[in-house]
Amino acid sequence: MTRSATLITACLALSYSMAGFAQNSSISILTTYNANGFASRALQLMEPALENYFNRPVEIQFGVGTDEAVSAPGDGTVFYVSTIGNMALLPSISESFAIDPLTDLQPVTLLLAAPDVLVAHSGLGISTLDELISYSQEHPGELTYSHIAPRSIHRVEFAALLDELGIDARLDESARGAARAMEGVANGGIDLVITTSPYVAPLVESGSVVPLAVAHPTRMPLYPEVPTLIERGVSAVPHGSWAGVFVPADTSQEDVIRILEAVRYATDDPSVVSQIKELGMDVSLSESPDGFAAFIEIEMARLQQAAERYGIKID
Repeated sequence: MTRSATLITACLALSYSMAGFAQNSSISILTTYNANGFASRALQLMEPALENYFNRPVEIQFGVGTDEAVSAPGDGTVFYVSTIGNMALLPSISESFAIDPLTDLQPVTLLLAAPDVLVAHSGLGISTLDELISYSQEHPGELTYSHIAPRSIHRVEFAALLDELGIDARLDESARGAARAMEGVANGGIDLVITTSPYVAPLVESGSVVPLAVAHPTRMPLYPEVPTLIERGVSAVPHGSWAGVFVPADTSQEDVIRILEAVRYATDDPSVVSQIKELGMDVSLSESPDGFAAFIEIEMARLQQAAERYGIKID
């Protein structure tokens, strides 16, 4: 892009971002998980570009519940970034989760594709998925695993792994939460964990864990030798985790488009994209809000079928 074209784009972004809400308002981004969550880490990388686009401060509020996002003002100053578990899994299989992401919120765009990586503690001496299957069958009931939380997408992933690949392992109920699970698999207190790539990458680099399989449509550039679960015939979990952008239901269409364009602006920054890729994730934007809504409907149906297939009950 030429210097003049870049200047024109920036001016258009600035003028567009100044319309539609009070000039003294900041932008609030609500997130489901804490600052170490995969979506939260990407947002922190995007924050300077978003502030540039909106021409005002951007405040990221970590660990905010979906109820708060639903009740937030729909004035264009608030958007919500949440993930597959809260926006597709729980609405499809939990009667107590009373929020419909398609009606109680407005979908704006898919934001991230985050591969989920199955890792084993390196002390086991297991380096491939075939070795894991053989080991588990030769040592029934000895291997332990953590699925992070009963309401997480990783519970579905482990159910598929154990059922479809014949892996014999038992759940360690004490290893709840990503931090505890990753600490456990790093020091050998737990044998197996599957979770998103940003949590896994530092442990792989340190040599404390070994990546064995990836829930993603294609192999990861970080681990090109590691097969996908699709390659191994586990079709129920084709692409791991994802994060998307939502706004309160009464947000105007003008503000929905403004927020979509802000996300596009931030993810057009090559340095932002590069840093997100270094965490093992990909920027993956929807063509339109309607396209993202259709994607969520497909995901909800897929996860409902998977839960029924593997006998997973949340409530």
